[in-house]
Amino acid sequence: MIVRFINRQIELNYLEEIASSPRAELVVVYGRRRVGKTRLLLEFLKRRGGLYFYIPNGGKGTVLRSLSQVVEANFYPGFTFREFDEFLRYLSRWFTEHRGGVVVLDEFQNLSILKGAVSLLQKSWDEEYSRIGAKLILAGSSVGMIERVSLRGDAPLYGRKTGVVELEPLHPAYLAQWFPRLEHAKLVELYGVFGGTPAYLELVNPSRSVEDNVKRLILDKRGPLYREPEFLLMEEVRTPARYVDILGAISQGKITLSEISDYTGISRENVTTYLATLISMRLVAKESTPTKKASRYTLTDPFFEFWFRFVLPNRPLLEHDLQNQVWEKIKQEYNAYLGRVFERIARLHIASKIRKGELVIHPDYLGAWWDKDVEIDIVALSTRESKAVLFEAKWSTLTQKEARRILESLIQKATTLPTHQNTYGLVAKDVYQKEKLLHEGFIVYTLSDIFNPNQSV
Repeated sequence: MIVRFINRQIELNYLEEIASSPRAELVVVYGRRRVGKTRLLLEFLKRRGGLYFYIPNGGKGTVLRSLSQVVEANFYPGFTFREFDEFLRYLSRWFTEHRGGVVVLDEFQNLSILKGAVSLLQKSWDEEYSRIGAKLILAGSSVGMIERVSLRGDAPLYGRKTGVVELEPLHPAYLAQWFPRLEHAKLVELYGVFGGTPAYLELVNPSRSVEDNVKRLILDKRGPLYREPEFLLMEEVRTPARYVDILGAISQGKITLSEISDYTGISRENVTTYLATLISMRLVAKESTPTKKASRYTLTDPFFEFWFRFVLPNRPLLEHDLQNQVWEKIKQEYNAYLGRVFERIARLHIASKIRKGELVIHPDYLGAWWDKDVEIDIVALSTRESKAVLFEAKWSTLTQKEARRILESLIQKATTLPTHQNTYGLVAKDVYQKEKLLHEGFIVYTLSDIFNPNQSV
């Protein structure tokens, strides 16, 4: 169980609105495993009240016993629902007696294992729950299964849901709240390894170095995260080995369809299918600029990028408890790797500035920009407004002269954009004499801006 509870205010506010709604509500809350769904729902129920049921991955008897334990005190010691429809009838009575009360079914995708259970739930919603103002939250962590059960057009619960909450990993800026005593540069290092997944961050010992945490939690074959990506894939897909190959290829810089196919030996047609699944699992993102037809693929989560880049290729050494030697290999590439992580952090920071109206643009494109030999780390482009905001991200401390040179180069790169009404900026680890650049009209953000504890994202 995750002990700490950081942010999630947007999601909590939404669930409060649902609970206060005068109508019946069927809400799906989902996201990758360990992202903090259960913690969010328990926090919500602690404030609001209601019933929480966990549906285990097991047979009929296991599921019914788990459901029965929650309400056993209302009956007699050892009480057990004999059939799933008995449980549904109990919920009907509970909803009637507790108008506006909330019921959470966590890991509800496991109901698909019980023959007819999802159809019975659908029938109960149609004929009873929806007519008595029930508030039912279905939560789960198997993204593919949840889409098949509730989100796709042919899903049994499709058309009945009144809301969907996809819970994502924490924004990197919130690591300043999670580890308030750490230097900002260390927060970037931790994010580069563990990402924003609360269950992974909970394992980190902030009094120890990043190196020690990596060795203990990830590189040690007895560590809790040593095989984490493999376990997640085994839960989601039938042929995890193929997906491991593709994720490994992307982590090694093979980012186009052709490169991935050549590197893995998997046909382009099959790679396309596998990539579509990885995109639906939110492990891979497909990127393309408005002026560039060819797409490229990136890993969306720093933990998975770190694992596939540094752990997977070194498994033979790690199996022999050579984590110290593997870390020495990692150190040779680690700073360059953090540069790419910092680009991701910078992009998220720019998005938050736009969202809050501190950067005034209504973009129809936000992301990296590439055209022939020109690459720009972050471009927010509004074709309707005929303007753009451009940033370079540098994981280094820059002198004022170095920063100015980067900004001048950025101005030259901007000639490849379809607009010349541009604003130029820089996101860096730190910049000496930053105020001089600001006075000249440039935008400059540093780590102290990104990890400002007083700002929201």
